[in-house]
Amino acid sequence: MRTWLLPCLVGGLALATPALAQEEDAPFAYPDEETPEEKAPAPRRRYVEEDLAREFREVAEEEEDEDTRSFKRLAGLDDPNTGIAFEVIGGVMGLSSSRGQLADFLPAVGGRFTWEYGRLLNVEPLREALWFDVRYLYTGLREGTKLIVGDTRLHYFSIAPAYELTFGSLVDYGVYVQAGGGLAYQHTALEIDGTATPVNGLKPLIQVGAGLRGRTKLSSSSNLRLAWRLEATVYRRGYLFDTFFGASAGTAF
Repeated sequence: MRTWLLPCLVGGLALATPALAQEEDAPFAYPDEETPEEKAPAPRRRYVEEDLAREFREVAEEEEDEDTRSFKRLAGLDDPNTGIAFEVIGGVMGLSSSRGQLADFLPAVGGRFTWEYGRLLNVEPLREALWFDVRYLYTGLREGTKLIVGDTRLHYFSIAPAYELTFGSLVDYGVYVQAGGGLAYQHTALEIDGTATPVNGLKPLIQVGAGLRGRTKLSSSSNLRLAWRLEATVYRRGYLFDTFFGASAGTAF
């Protein structure tokens, strides 16, 4: 049996076709590797990343704007004053003298309304610096003899914006300059032996002044303040110059 088994094995090996290695059209792609076809969408991925970055920037800017608006509202809560004040004025008025003297110094009284309109602006340094006055001032002069008497009454109405320079961190105190205009009403009566002849006149005026201004806080639990001022103001009515030196005190909110 062994003699015929060996020839059969040799013949079978001779008749078998040889198995040759074949070239593959494309390499096998393993799961951890990317084929060139899969790498193609890379530009689209970059565009998506840019869109996401732009969206993040827009959201951040919106949040920043909301934070800024919130800060402005909180700033108003930190300083809840309205910037409104009412004051009573008193002092002396140097009227231009008709007799060639330097001036006739007469007592003068009045009142004023002050509003800090700089609080409406979005610039923090101007909140305390910009304001204006609406002012009324009165003075009068009566002189003469028993037979002839001259009686003069002057009423000053003016509006004057101002700019104040505060003392550093002491924002409630500062020096200021202002300029404005208005009207001067003059009532004059010439009395001769008890008979009066009135003469009235209305003239435009220019107001220029400077002074020291303060708003002293009266209570830590409220916004009530003592508004006060020391000032020197010049009124020009026609060709006449009247100078006022005085002080005022009142209430600020």
